[in-house]
Amino acid sequence: MKTKSEPELIEIKVFGHKFRMLSGLAEDLITLEREGCIFSHFWDEDTQVFRYNRIQFLPSEIFQYVEAHIARQEFDDAIDKGATFEEALNAITNTEIAQRVRSYGNYGKSKLINGSTLDLRGCPASFYDPEIESLVCGGRPDRYEVLPNLNAVDKTRLIIQIIDYFPVTSRYLSKRKRNRPPFEIKNEYDVQDLLFVNIRSAFEDARMEEWTPKHGGKAKRIDIVVPSCNTVIEAKYIRDENHAKSISDELKVDIESYHAHSRCQNLLFLIYDSNKHIIDPSEISNDLSGRRIKGDSNFDVQVLIR
Repeated sequence: MKTKSEPELIEIKVFGHKFRMLSGLAEDLITLEREGCIFSHFWDEDTQVFRYNRIQFLPSEIFQYVEAHIARQEFDDAIDKGATFEEALNAITNTEIAQRVRSYGNYGKSKLINGSTLDLRGCPASFYDPEIESLVCGGRPDRYEVLPNLNAVDKTRLIIQIIDYFPVTSRYLSKRKRNRPPFEIKNEYDVQDLLFVNIRSAFEDARMEEWTPKHGGKAKRIDIVVPSCNTVIEAKYIRDENHAKSISDELKVDIESYHAHSRCQNLLFLIYDSNKHIIDPSEISNDLSGRRIKGDSNFDVQVLIR
């Protein structure tokens, strides 16, 4: 049984084989089978930021990559059954890969700067052919296709798409498999947390709960801010019919306050009405959405009732 500190593995079946591995490696194998490539995040010296790259594999490279993971699965299965390191290596069908792991990292005697010894044998890279290791670990920039950065318009559309799928995400988590405890949305804080997790998975600069500058002697706290596309997001949860009747006035007050935030070029509202208390969602959305001018501020408002 795994301890709480051990990473959770997932099971997949690709290339006709079953694997049990970390989610990141699983995603790479699934993408490789489907598209013949994987996607990696590498540091770009020119722009001094991490950039996403597409790595197209040759047929022979796909074969070598899959064989490496088959060998690692055999190795891991043996370890799980109590085998020693050497016994697990002997369980690998491909003897060439087994020898590669055995001798990887100076035979497990790699020296760190502080003089200590680190045994890297058994890590994913130790199963790869040296050319495959170089390809997937950032050593072949000539083989990488740098994916273009999304512009601000595309980023805002992506956030809206995340909001559109929010009801699906919440329903999925409310009925989890294998008797796992459900994530139930019972209040506004639950909506904020789940929405932030979804947005943060795509926008590394997303932040929760920022205060606006004081407006009329008061400041208001915004739920989520995404600086890279100058977007602020407020999440609401419709509690009952009375709240549904007052939500329009509540949003009007927010609009008057949130535009003072320096990143508010796009103001998005997610109104989560899971019990359908709002009789006419389009009326509220059409009435409050659109271009707004408040003093020196020009910003777009979109009210999304889901």
